[in-house]
Amino acid sequence: MKKNIGATLALYPCPVIVVGAMVNEKPTWTLVAHAGTVAHAI
Repeated sequence: MKKNIGATLALYPCPVIVVGAMVNEKPTWTLVAHAGTVAHAI
């Protein structure tokens, strides 16, 4: 049985950006991601 929870804030899939750099001739990587809701109005 489904339950109607009405309007609510929810997380949704967002792209992840992989940033790479060479440090001392070795590659290094970090992930830059976003999670949350920006400027949400009901």
